[in-house]
Amino acid sequence: MNTVLIAEDEKFIRLGLKTMTQRSGIPVGQILEARDGEEALALLQSHPVDLLITDIRMPKMDGIALVEQLHTLPHPPMVLAVSGYEDFNYAVAMLRCGVSDYLLKPVERQKFCEALEKLEARYQEQQKTATHSRQQFLRALRLLMLERSADSRETNELISRYESAFFQDAYVGFCGGDYTGELPTDVICLRTENHCMLYLTEESSREKVKALLSPVSGLSKPHMGLAQLRQCYLEALRCWQRSYFTGKPYQGETTAKTDVPSVTAEQLLGLVSLSRDKEIIRLLGVQARLAGQGDLAPEAFEKLCTEFIRGLCGTYKNLLDPADDPVRFAQVWDFGCAQQYLEALAGWLSGFCGRITQEFADYENKQKIRQAVQYIQENFRSPLNMAVVSNHVSMNYSLFSLLFKQYTGTNFVNYLQSLRVEETKRLLATTDWRVGEIGRRAGFTDEKHFLKVFKNATGLSPSEYRKTLVLRDAMQTDS
Repeated sequence: MNTVLIAEDEKFIRLGLKTMTQRSGIPVGQILEARDGEEALALLQSHPVDLLITDIRMPKMDGIALVEQLHTLPHPPMVLAVSGYEDFNYAVAMLRCGVSDYLLKPVERQKFCEALEKLEARYQEQQKTATHSRQQFLRALRLLMLERSADSRETNELISRYESAFFQDAYVGFCGGDYTGELPTDVICLRTENHCMLYLTEESSREKVKALLSPVSGLSKPHMGLAQLRQCYLEALRCWQRSYFTGKPYQGETTAKTDVPSVTAEQLLGLVSLSRDKEIIRLLGVQARLAGQGDLAPEAFEKLCTEFIRGLCGTYKNLLDPADDPVRFAQVWDFGCAQQYLEALAGWLSGFCGRITQEFADYENKQKIRQAVQYIQENFRSPLNMAVVSNHVSMNYSLFSLLFKQYTGTNFVNYLQSLRVEETKRLLATTDWRVGEIGRRAGFTDEKHFLKVFKNATGLSPSEYRKTLVLRDAMQTDS
């Protein structure tokens, strides 16, 4: 139990009951004390109490009169009566008033603890019932809030069943983000389908609740009855969407001048291919300002962003990092406000466009290396060096050296020499030219260097290599 109130005019008995309650093993959050019935009633009217332990004979207002007043409270407590008078009439009177249990003074510790245990079990059962009823009530309200068919049989049944439990006076609705603090007990909180909450309160409590919520919130007009709940929600939602773009609470007209943005998703995707992420954010920022001013429907901004992100995911799916999927940016309302959304999107786009730039650069460089390899294969017989080839494909000398090795698996000199050695082998096998002549025709300009390179590559001198070819041919002819 959260709160127990002990009403007893004799101080030592009151303290004794308090001590037994504390030592009973029953979890109690707070124990209040009253010296007479009037003081007890005042406490009951200002504090929610779960259990009232009261004497019968007290000054100013006795226990029977006090218990009779409990029906005026919104949430009457359970009652455990104690009396020093073994009088059946007192017991009957108290039980008729709804007393849960009755003990005689002097109160025995064991009987007192047994009574508290029974009342605690009853309290827990009441809590379960109340929680279940509350959940059913909130579930019904949410259905009415989201129900698009305002005159369906189910809607009318829900209104009829729960109307008496709803606000009887004018109420208003706030749309906003999750409030992490403790809301007043008279506030009804419902989760919407638009990633925000609807807070319902009596119109008289409007300013109190408004002060608790974040600046990004929308307020409806006053409404009466459950039948107007959906209208209240839609008004608050549209105001919240306007507030989302301004960062300030909003209440008022929500009709926009147009639902057509001044930029299309296709145009934004075109800017992605050019890695112009800052321009994309600037254009989206313009649309956000228009929505905040009421010149563009908030849903139009949402649709633009959703189409842009879906198009980006479809176009660049092979470049997207699975650990940093941008699909979350299709859900505009998941972010606290437009500024937070644009800042988060800007950070992601900057990295992604940088990756695109690098990919395009890598692609262009690969194309240039392919061109370089083809140029070498066509011109290796001529005097050739890396500076000539890198200039031919318009690439930085150092970058060319690095990328060439990555692409071919070897450095430029070895690649060029391997082509010339293969050409030497071909000429040795197909011509009777002198070795020096073959070296020059294969691209070697220095004979000494030519002989050294060839022997390192084959393990033989050009002359020895030719002899092995002649011998091989002779053996093949004999066979």
